[in-house]
Amino acid sequence: MTDILITILISVFMVILTIIGDYCIKKASLLEGLSGWKLVLAGGLLYGFSAIGWFWVYRTTKFFTVGAIHSFGIIVFTIFISIIIFKERINFWEALGMTLGTIALIILIKNGNT
Repeated sequence: MTDILITILISVFMVILTIIGDYCIKKASLLEGLSGWKLVLAGGLLYGFSAIGWFWVYRTTKFFTVGAIHSFGIIVFTIFISIIIFKERINFWEALGMTLGTIALIILIKNGNT
């Protein structure tokens, strides 16, 4: 397995951990008083675990490449969750933006990863 493939797989896993952490914290914010403290703690722990993974990714990849992977990954997985869990629909412009973002990320990883 190549280094870039390992980096991408770890990045995807870190993005998923971050999204799950966001979900826990959002869910906790909807509860009364401090009754959601367990969800906040779970979200914080997930953020902590993802920070360890991002540390490794930053050590092996250029800063701007990791920033692009992180930002685009968060956007794409958030859109997928909104479609799957909340049954939202995306319009043409949102789909076009995701497509162009994917193309840009592929170009960035292919040409600027050393």
